Order: sequence, then structure tokens, then C-alpha cells
Amino acid sequence: MERFNSIAHPLRGPKNEKLYCDIAWAGNPKAKHVLVLVSGLHGVEGGVGSAIQSDFMGRHRRLPAEVCVILVHAINPWGFAWASRSDNDGIDINRNFVDFAAPLPDSVEALQVWAKLSQQDTADIGGQRALFDTLSQGQYQQRDALYFGGDKPSWSREVIEQLALQIKPEKRDSVVVIDIHSGLGPYGYGELICDHPPGSKATQTARNLFGATVTEPALGTSSSGMKYGLHDYFWHGQGEQVCFLTLEYGTFGNSEMLQVLYADHQLQQKGKVDWSDQATLDIKHALQDYFCPNETQWQELVLFRGRQVIEMALEGLTGQ
Repeated sequence: MERFNSIAHPLRGPKNEKLYCDIAWAGNPKAKHVLVLVSGLHGVEGGVGSAIQSDFMGRHRRLPAEVCVILVHAINPWGFAWASRSDNDGIDINRNFVDFAAPLPDSVEALQVWAKLSQQDTADIGGQRALFDTLSQGQYQQRDALYFGGDKPSWSREVIEQLALQIKPEKRDSVVVIDIHSGLGPYGYGELICDHPPGSKATQTARNLFGATVTEPALGTSSSGMKYGLHDYFWHGQGEQVCFLTLEYGTFGNSEMLQVLYADHQLQQKGKVDWSDQATLDIKHALQDYFCPNETQWQELVLFRGRQVIEMALEGLTGQ
């Protein structure tokens, strides 16, 4: 590794351990092409990205001189350690990239669905795509509701912003960012989601690199709907040479997701979490089992697709 930096989080984990986001630069830091692999934006989903990053490190000893790969491990270390999708302030980091100095997105419809979720079985909401998309688009009024985008930039967002300043995208020929997530879509499949405008140069870059596997929420071809404050949008603003994609691994369905998220949400509302309590462990284990299933078949599918996507990105970047 040419560079390595561990950024300490101000809080500690459930065993009083120190928490860090680790950023490693592999290859030539001044390379004209950069590939950024991000894990753990949604805390508990971090095991998936961590496995792909570890696999990459074990397989790639040398990189072409014109490419640098940056590994961002556990960008939300508190959520990773505490098996929570949000951060310590209850913020969904992937709804946090909005301009807090400007009027915030309207949260009325999302909170109406949240009110229904609080009164109904999660299957009633999760089983209806329109309601699920409305709920998950993000809201900025209730900290104690799911998909809260925050009222200020989060710690994780500030780390991302500092990283972009170090990369200096405007001085590169191309920057491809792949943010690794899990929970949406068909079981074990790694969907490449592009939220750039359909006619943009970045969308064309995504299609050139990954072909017909790229899906687009704006065109209705993705398992993900349109959302506010995505991590994507920050990188969209870094120049047309930047292409951002989410690599999303499917697990067990929207209804099951809402069930485990709602249970964890109720637990968090009680205040300090007792990590030794069996009921707490049951909720946390259910979250981990949903977002990172302990099943060999699923894990092998994750690594296969992760390798495929990374190799396609590297081949495409070096071929430009």
C-alpha cells in the first residue's frame, strides 16, 4: 500500500473498543485513473464490502501504473460495530448528502408511510413497492423514524468529503466509485445501480464499463427507487469524469428488511443498548443475518460478482 490512514471515530464499540475508518491507497497515488471501493456506509452491511475488499487485497499484488485503487473500509464504523444500519445519531448516511443550508426535501409522504408502518405489519408496507419506495426515499423531520437523513453533515460524510479533496478528481482522467451495499434485489445477485442522469457522460461511462448489467432508478430498471441525499449525489458534483455506482447484493426481500430494521429501531429508542441482553443479541443477529447471510452459497456469489465487477472496472480504466 502506498498510503494508509486510520481515522478515529469519536465513540467506541459495544466492547469499549476504538473505532476507525481505514483508507488504503494501492498502486500509484498520482495515477490518472482511480477506482474507489467503499464499504460499510450502512454499518451492518459492512461485512459484504469488507469481504470483497479483503479478497481484492489477497488477489492483486500489482496494479497497472495508470491506476490507483482506494479502499475505504467501514466508512460508518459505529454502525458496523453496533450492528446498526444508521450511525450513532440515528442518521441514514445514504440520505445525508443534501444541502442543509437550503430547504430540505419534503418528508410528508415518507412520514405518512412511517405512521402506517408503526400501526401495521411490516409485510403490508414491504409488499407494496410504491409504499416501500416512498418510505425509503428519506425524510428530514423525525430523528426517531427510519431513513432519517439528518439535520447536519454526519461524521461519515465529512470523511468522504476529505477523501475527495485528497483524490482531486478534477486532476484525474477518470474516477470510478463503487459503493458496496446489501439488502435489495434478487438473492445473491450484485446489481450495479447508476443514479447519474440517463443522458450524462457518467452514465455512458458506466454502460461502457459494465454493459447491460447497469440498472437505472430514473428509468425504472432498478430494484432501488429514487431517493434523497444519496452518497452518489456528492460524487456527481465532483465533475463529469467521476462515475459512481452502487453494487447492491440482494438478500431476502423488502418485507423482511423492514421487519429487522423496525425491531432495531425500537431497540435504539429505548436508549443505551445492553449488549449482554439476549433480546438485544437476537435483534442484532437478525440484522446481520439479513444483510450478510451466513450461507456459503450467498457468500460465494458475493465474491464472484465482486471480483467480476472490479476486474471489469480495471480493464475498462486501463483500456481508455
